[in-house]
Formats: sequence, C-alpha cells, structure tokens
Amino acid sequence: MHDTVAELLADRGTEEAERLATMLSEGRWTHDYPIRLDEARALGLPVSAEVPESVYSLMSLFPRRAQRRPSVEFVPVPYKEPGTGSRE
Repeated sequence: MHDTVAELLADRGTEEAERLATMLSEGRWTHDYPIRLDEARALGLPVSAEVPESVYSLMSLFPRRAQRRPSVEFVPVPYKEPGTGSRE
C-alpha cells in the first residue's frame, strides 16, 4: 500500500510522497473512515470536488438494487450469549 501511494504521488516530490504514503498506510485510519474533502486538502492530497459527467454516465449503467432489509443488524443491549443467559 505504501509503495503504491508513494508512486501515485511521486510528482509531488520524494519527501512529500513519502510523508503522505506513510500517513495513509500506517493504520492511522480504518478502511471504513471516509477522509472528507477538507481533511484531504489539509493533508496535502491533490483532490477535487468536481466529478466529470462521464463518471455519472458510467455509474448509471450499474444501478443499485433497493435494499429490502437494513444493512445494520440490531443487537439488543445487554447482549446475551445464546444458552448462557449472560454475556460473561
């Protein structure tokens, strides 16, 4: 991961590419943490909020099906292990 990021950012200079590659691959954030546009800019990443119309056209070719059930499972609190009557 580190080497790929450093390669993608090589045009920013070796030291800057190395700094960003280390920061983005060292485990500071989990895979499900979205780096917002303002955060990406503050990190020095070359980002833009502009999305070309061709991207939207491509995305329209792959519509998402409507979800029939929630994507997050409800777990009652306090959680009880099956057959034990308690969590412990």
